[in-house]
Amino acid sequence: MLTVPTGQAATGMTGWVPRVCLVSHRLGGRDGVSVEAAKWAAGFSGLGWPVTRAAGLFTDHQAGDVTVTGLWAQRPGEPPPPVDHDVVRALVATHDLVVLDNVGSLPSAPLAARAWQDAVLAAARPMIVRHHAPAWAAMPDDHPPATLLPLHHPGDLHATINQAMYTQFARRWPELLHADALRVVHNRVDVATLAAGGDRAGVRAAMGVADAELLLVHPARGVARKNIPAAVRFARRLAELSPRPVRYWLTAEDSPTSDDGPLVPLIPAALAQAPGGALRGSIPRPADMYAAADLVVLPSTWEGWGLPVVEAAAAGRPVVAGPYPVLGEIRAHGVRVYDPQEVDTVSDLLRHPARRARELAANRNAVTRHFDAAALPGQLRELASQARRLAGAA
Repeated sequence: MLTVPTGQAATGMTGWVPRVCLVSHRLGGRDGVSVEAAKWAAGFSGLGWPVTRAAGLFTDHQAGDVTVTGLWAQRPGEPPPPVDHDVVRALVATHDLVVLDNVGSLPSAPLAARAWQDAVLAAARPMIVRHHAPAWAAMPDDHPPATLLPLHHPGDLHATINQAMYTQFARRWPELLHADALRVVHNRVDVATLAAGGDRAGVRAAMGVADAELLLVHPARGVARKNIPAAVRFARRLAELSPRPVRYWLTAEDSPTSDDGPLVPLIPAALAQAPGGALRGSIPRPADMYAAADLVVLPSTWEGWGLPVVEAAAAGRPVVAGPYPVLGEIRAHGVRVYDPQEVDTVSDLLRHPARRARELAANRNAVTRHFDAAALPGQLRELASQARRLAGAA
């Protein structure tokens, strides 16, 4: 059982500077949810709000983290162990705002998701449920929703990472609209750090890429739905048109499995045909990755958002992406993204530095206006205020 620390949740102090409990299945890794959760944690901290991280697994365990049994399976393929309800209730009791980051979306630990919701509602605490990728997000709109997940109680504030998911939630659970309990909160990027650039020469030298070579990076933490064969086809076609030798770099290090979709049998053959031989492996800093590359490709069949598209635009790199549906939302905010079929157009762009510089400057300006992480603390304050109103605590 946790010791209840002295704080607003325990003392009822006025002047709301909430203690935030940020909860996810696992935290600290390079997966998309961990990366985005870290941005929210930093955003809350930027407001001067203390943050406790709670998860079933930490890959970067820090002082103050709380491991919550029931959020993460001990072995792949097995269900999580029983939920530690005492720890959940103690965390809710000692914090003023709870954030469930994808816990209320994926069916990885449904009993834990329900335990958090029940504890929060019983204590009348504000809660923000951020939905990255419900299991049905890539399915047709008429696919019947699960009865439990994603969580959809109108007493909590639900934040979707794209407009398409917002529309699905609104259609399935109109009570969320009636309660004003639904928001779109796009993933944001650190524009200043990406725009400042990274170690281009060092990364290319370490990878054996010559200065004269044109390097295409395909940012991917896994291979499912990343459409690697399409990326390699684009690289091969560009190599036919480019006066410079072309190299293809896939950052995913894992080998495909049977769970990665129908394109799995095509991936090894595709990689074997990559111009100059496929490069594999990730590097820790995104700024270094984008600095080393000349072009970013992301021809995914599905993405919840497609963060590399926005990151690349902030870093000043041309982007080829799609056909995943949510890409239209990024384009609608003024980011120029080329289609994988536009090989001739991209090849021509790379030959004209002045035109390329104008397009890339416009892309960075669009990202700065709409997706800059510098604006995240203010957005989080507004979300927390609305969550508080929904909980009846204002």
